[in-house]
Amino acid sequence: MPKTDAIVSGEQHFILLSLPPSGAQKRLAFALVFGILAIYFIAVGPLSDIPPYPIAAFIPSYTTAMFVTEALTAILLFAQFSILRGRALLVIASGYLFTAVILIPWILTFPGVFGSTSLIGGMQSTVWLYVFWHAGFPMFVIGYALLKDADPGKQFWRGSVGTQIALSVAATTAVVLAVTF
Repeated sequence: MPKTDAIVSGEQHFILLSLPPSGAQKRLAFALVFGILAIYFIAVGPLSDIPPYPIAAFIPSYTTAMFVTEALTAILLFAQFSILRGRALLVIASGYLFTAVILIPWILTFPGVFGSTSLIGGMQSTVWLYVFWHAGFPMFVIGYALLKDADPGKQFWRGSVGTQIALSVAATTAVVLAVTF
C-alpha cells in the first residue's frame, strides 16, 4: 500500500474539536458542574469536623495518575498532529508531555516519599519544580493560541512527521532536564 502524505488546507478539516458547542451541550455542562458541586458540598458538610490524617501513599498515587493522564493526552495529540499536521497541535502536545515528564523529578524531590529526605535536590527543589510545572504549561498554551490562527502557509507542517515528533519530544525532555538541573 503506498504511503500518501496529503496536506489539506484548514477549511477542509472536519474535526469535532473545531465545532462550537450547541445550546443543549452548554446547558448539560452547566448542569453537570452544578450537580457535582452540590454533591460535593452535601458530602463535605458533615465531614468538616473530622480532622484529616496523613496518607503516605497519596502523593505517589496522585503523581502516577497525573503522569498517566498527561502522557496519554500527549500521545493522542501527537497522533492528531500526525494526521492533521497542525503546528499548534505539536506545541500543545509538547505542553502535555512537559507536564508529564516534569512529574518524574518532582516526585523524586518530594521529601518523605522515598525516604526521610528527597532523592534529588535540596530543600526548595520540590517547590521550584512545582512552579516550573505550573508556569511551563501555560507557555505552551500561549504558543498553541498564537499558532492556531497563524498564516495558512505557516500553519501546517510539510516535513517528516516522525522526525518532528522525535525532535519535539527530545526538546521537551531537554527543557525538563535543564529546569531540574
